[in-house]
Amino acid sequence: MPGNISYSPAEPRRYQLSERTKAGMAAAAANGRKAGRREITTDHEKVKRAHELKARGLKPSDIGKVIGASRATVYRYLGMDS
Repeated sequence: MPGNISYSPAEPRRYQLSERTKAGMAAAAANGRKAGRREITTDHEKVKRAHELKARGLKPSDIGKVIGASRATVYRYLGMDS
């Protein structure tokens, strides 16, 4: 059981960090800020451009080079209904 004793001083600090993070995120949300990654919709210009280039017959890797995105991102864009 010595392991449990050595971790106990860190628990209040971890709890304090968690509470401060939650408070900061709540304050940001109150000011209109959202946490996390921005959502990409079918109206985004890169998504539209990817669909246009695919209609012209370009391969996903080539589309990615043109729009500045990875091939995996291009596949995700092409999977979105436009």
